[in-house]
Amino acid sequence: MKRFARSPWRVVAVSIAFLLLQVLTASAQTPTPSPSPTNPCPKELTPGQSLIPVPVLGSGSDHKLRGTIILSDEQEWMPTRVPAAAPSDNSRSQCQPQYVRTFREYGARSTMAAAPYGTYARGQYALPRPGPTLRARVGDLVQLTFINQINTLHFGDSIDRGETGRDGGCDSSNAGYPGADKFPDCFHGSSTGNLHFHGTHTSPNTTADNVFIEVRPSLRDGDKPVVTPQSVAKSFDSFFTKCEVELSKSVLREWPTRWSDLPEDYTDDQKKYLKEYDTQMEKTYGPGIRKLWPINEAQIKQGAWPQYYIGAFPFCYRLPEYKETDWPPKSTDMHRGGAGTGEMQMDPTADRVLMMGQSPGTHWYHAHKHGSTALNVANGMTGAFIIEGKYDDDLNTWYGADWTRSAQVLVINQLGVTPNLVRGGAGQDKGPDFSINGQIKPVIQMRPGEVQMWRIVNTSGRAGALFLGPPKGFEWKQIAQDGVQLDETNYQKKENLNKQFLLAAGNRADLLVKAPTAPCATPADCSVIVKNEVDPLDLATANPLTLLTINVTGTAVDPTSNNAKFIPNAPKFPLFLADIEDNEVKGTRVLTFRSQVNNNEAPAVQHMIDGKRFDGEVGAVVLLNQAEEWKVVNETYGGRIVSHPFHIHINPFQIVETFSPNDPLIDPKTGKPPIDPKTGKPYIDPQTKQVAVKYAFHPRNLAPGQCYLNPDDPSSWKPCGTPPAKKHLIWWDVFSIPSGYAPTTIENGQKVPLKNSKGEPIRVPGYFKMRSRFVDYTGFYVLHCHILAHEDRGMMTIVEVAPSLTPYSHH
Repeated sequence: MKRFARSPWRVVAVSIAFLLLQVLTASAQTPTPSPSPTNPCPKELTPGQSLIPVPVLGSGSDHKLRGTIILSDEQEWMPTRVPAAAPSDNSRSQCQPQYVRTFREYGARSTMAAAPYGTYARGQYALPRPGPTLRARVGDLVQLTFINQINTLHFGDSIDRGETGRDGGCDSSNAGYPGADKFPDCFHGSSTGNLHFHGTHTSPNTTADNVFIEVRPSLRDGDKPVVTPQSVAKSFDSFFTKCEVELSKSVLREWPTRWSDLPEDYTDDQKKYLKEYDTQMEKTYGPGIRKLWPINEAQIKQGAWPQYYIGAFPFCYRLPEYKETDWPPKSTDMHRGGAGTGEMQMDPTADRVLMMGQSPGTHWYHAHKHGSTALNVANGMTGAFIIEGKYDDDLNTWYGADWTRSAQVLVINQLGVTPNLVRGGAGQDKGPDFSINGQIKPVIQMRPGEVQMWRIVNTSGRAGALFLGPPKGFEWKQIAQDGVQLDETNYQKKENLNKQFLLAAGNRADLLVKAPTAPCATPADCSVIVKNEVDPLDLATANPLTLLTINVTGTAVDPTSNNAKFIPNAPKFPLFLADIEDNEVKGTRVLTFRSQVNNNEAPAVQHMIDGKRFDGEVGAVVLLNQAEEWKVVNETYGGRIVSHPFHIHINPFQIVETFSPNDPLIDPKTGKPPIDPKTGKPYIDPQTKQVAVKYAFHPRNLAPGQCYLNPDDPSSWKPCGTPPAKKHLIWWDVFSIPSGYAPTTIENGQKVPLKNSKGEPIRVPGYFKMRSRFVDYTGFYVLHCHILAHEDRGMMTIVEVAPSLTPYSHH
């Protein structure tokens, strides 16, 4: 990894010392010097070691998930692949201690301690691991104290450069970054933190799933952070008590709504800290800096929720439970707005009923500060969020009390400390090897014949993991996707047994896995194999990678017992997850994702939605409590082909149509690529002069399974065949947009674009159509590409859900 030039700045000590300086990039760290280029990893990071469970923060009998998450830093053994080419089982890992940003549960390790703690401590350094697993139940209150105690001296210039104006607000390196990237769509601000509760159906406002919040590191007194869990405990306890009272008034109650709803001692401290922060920034960087307190002050005067905080923030919201006995629910007024939309009403949600509840299942949380999501997630700032409900109850009825709590929680990540572009990389690799709970190729223990539940979360910031099927002698059956259980029809489908499946970045899957009745003959027979995938076209050259192995040992499970069988019927499907039918759809729109080289600025790729990078403007306005159908388009072509994983916050969605123009040619009769009987080889397309793919631009002499697209009529660019029924659809909150197809042909020995009758290059975008219910909560949230470097660099926009009725009467 390249080193970065240090500036002559020195840290200025004041009564509350401020940690800003040393001009390193925010996104890279200089590794601790090592005696040789190759550094062996600790035993626990070598393949074949037992999986280490992640600590849990869970709700209690009071139905409250109370706890503290500390954003801090520590030196960890960070693995890198040798060689650095595409991953395979022929590669090996080396480790170096690196400073990384971490999410840790309070009480496990004081951030003032000198060394790592517990199972993950390995001498002076720690093993990498995700944040604590959160566990709650549908209907519970979530009350989390979030503390930012990052010591910025460990990361150099990681304070948000957008406040200082240096380098246009972006991180920089001697490898040429930021290039054409411009603030705010560039890597920056990696010491700032927040939390996105991925998969929750809750408010996007104030102290709930609000990704616009930015919590800067605590000011410091010498080497100690000023803001600590103890310093805010009294204030936050009073806030959580009042929040519980307010949120108990109705299921859709949103509170707080104003800055004044927070405890006065906390707001007074925040005002003081922010002013001190601004003062120190001005002393350090001179006039013209972007001060934070005046921005907050203006937002407060406008009645908006202020954006910036120092050291601490309280999260308080409810996981709403759907209790109606039918769907849709009956309501006197389902469309009036939520918090902050009707100041003349004491509770503008009191006369509404819940349209959708929180789906019980496997969800997750992660850092979501725009500009640093890729780096922070790669550092390990992710964690599983298990939300229990009737889904668990039904599984436990079959398998035994609390059986789901013994499930394997597998948090996949691609660990790293420097984005490709910052270190001068071309950005074309699929990222580092996958880890699970911070370990490389760990071992899971299973008894012969046992059925286990695996909750798998792909928290990687770049690559998808294509699971190639169960190991030899094993069986598996998927039971949930993206934290939403499968209905009976999908659970029982023949293809649901032992299938391949893709977990794109951000996807989750719950699996029931059944071990064979005897140990495996070799470790390879017990290996779960995946391939890194950013686009399906990667798979032709992607090497298989061992994700984990299974050790089948111990006393065999009674083959006649329920614990040796897949549950015969899926858990009861929630009423509020009924299919979105045609007559429910009230609006449509098109969103277009595109990555393209901008030759006018620099040889850098620009990542855009609807032709522009994120600028803070609203990109989509929808009305509360109605369903819409969106066509989500991918106009990314050529050498930078990628299936962008689309993610939208707050509400899940269903896919009703998918068009993947790069699909391979498959004979529908044989399920295999067809063979030309004239040559005995695969068909060659007469136009492209290459092996034929599914879609052709000539109507005659089509190969078996091939479909015609009119090159002059984009309205014909859609999937061929009979459309599938829009019934028993799976719910998602991440779905990869199929990449676009730019066909080529050969002329004079050169590959050139295939053109239509007008002489224009043919470019066929991929797309999917999705339906979602924008229900229950008004406010602002985001949708974006879940390749997080794309999101940081501009592939994000804001969704506004607006009330469809005003508080005024005209009759």
